[in-house]
Amino acid sequence: MHEADYEKLLAQYKAGKCTEEEIAFIESWYLVYQEGTLYEDLSLGERTADLDMVRAELGLEYPNAHEYPEPRKVSLWPRLVSAAAIFIVVGAGLYFYLDKNSPAVPVYANDIPSKGKKTATLTLASGEKIELSDAKVGKLADQSGIEISKTKDGQLIYEIKDQASAEANQWNTLSTAKSQTYVIQLPDGTKVWLNAASVLKYPASFAKLKNRDVELNGEAYFEVAKDPLHPFVVKTATQEVEVLGTHFNINSYTDENSTRTTLLEGAVKVSLVNGILSKVIKPGEEVLNIQQQLQVRPANLKDAVAWKTGYFRFNNENLESIMRQISRWYDVDVIYSGNRSELAALTFWGIVSKEKNVSEVLKMIERAEKVKFSINGRTITVMSN
Repeated sequence: MHEADYEKLLAQYKAGKCTEEEIAFIESWYLVYQEGTLYEDLSLGERTADLDMVRAELGLEYPNAHEYPEPRKVSLWPRLVSAAAIFIVVGAGLYFYLDKNSPAVPVYANDIPSKGKKTATLTLASGEKIELSDAKVGKLADQSGIEISKTKDGQLIYEIKDQASAEANQWNTLSTAKSQTYVIQLPDGTKVWLNAASVLKYPASFAKLKNRDVELNGEAYFEVAKDPLHPFVVKTATQEVEVLGTHFNINSYTDENSTRTTLLEGAVKVSLVNGILSKVIKPGEEVLNIQQQLQVRPANLKDAVAWKTGYFRFNNENLESIMRQISRWYDVDVIYSGNRSELAALTFWGIVSKEKNVSEVLKMIERAEKVKFSINGRTITVMSN
């Protein structure tokens, strides 16, 4: 890349037009190229503080700046030419190649490619199962006035053809396995993106119901159609989220330590299943449901919906959580060799495409020189470095 290329990339960054990898590159590049400072000598807090300074210099908001040490001055755009041949290190050690065509160097006994597919299994109220990857484009089924069809881009559509005969007591189930995602449009016009290893249960019709209730186990992003007279309610094992029309993400995997509801647009009320406690959040906020306690805090919206755009995005995320995401996406088992609690508590920053082989994701984590991995069949072992 030449100097003009970097200037163009910076202009795109400031205009909010960069890809996830370009964002990671430009932010990380500033951290690496500070005159008179060796990046490897910086503490984790100092690295994060420098990232605060980068964002401040670019006129971007960084809400957590007060949590870290006072940053040093950053000399912007030094040594432009020499940057082209360097691996860029993100946060605690995750990195990506600036040259996307650079060949990966194999370091593991075997590798596991990304098998990500936009498919799912639809189970009708009658018990009939339809594998959506095998289903042809067009009408799949009729359910008492409801037509279910599959579009050319693989989306599932529900349309009410006969309002009078539409029955609300017929519940369907859309389920994804590991490595699978899917998009569905419900009969009220609500769109739902379902993440891997997730289950969504919903009525075939909302026509005769007071509330538009659905049930979620796993993770999904919702764009709810507005209907002030019929609130949309998402029920999970531990809470209920009530909305009238909004965009939000819910992560409710049973193997996670909390249920997380992140609001991008509109307003939602999050309530515990016992009804004792509830919180209303605004766009840019999220609620963590931890041991029947609701905690409201500012949200990182890009982190919350990175899965929907095809990326892993880790922001001071502990290794155990990272490995659970890897397990769900690559359909692998993860075991720990040594002190599991110490390994699981290690935290990392970084961005990487979910289209990469699992070896590339693991090598990025290994760059932090805190852990190492081995792959045996479909089992990943986590070890101290």
